[in-house]
Amino acid sequence: MPDYRMDINGDLGLDEYSNIFDYMSVVDIKDNFIITLGNDEKENINIITSMLKDSKFSIVNEGIDVNGKYYINASKKE
Repeated sequence: MPDYRMDINGDLGLDEYSNIFDYMSVVDIKDNFIITLGNDEKENINIITSMLKDSKFSIVNEGIDVNGKYYINASKKE
């Protein structure tokens, strides 16, 4: 069960959302996918969690990490 990680710094635009969506397609069933955001605006977090849920991911946990960045840890469902 590999872990995939995506670190996003700065503002989120259409290109970044497209990159997240493309990267999600690489993640296989039961794999973990951690996204960290330098920008923790609630709207961005809601969009990303919705994208994950719509792509059959379960949100394992989320919050602020030790470096002060917001993270979302998700796992791909069967």
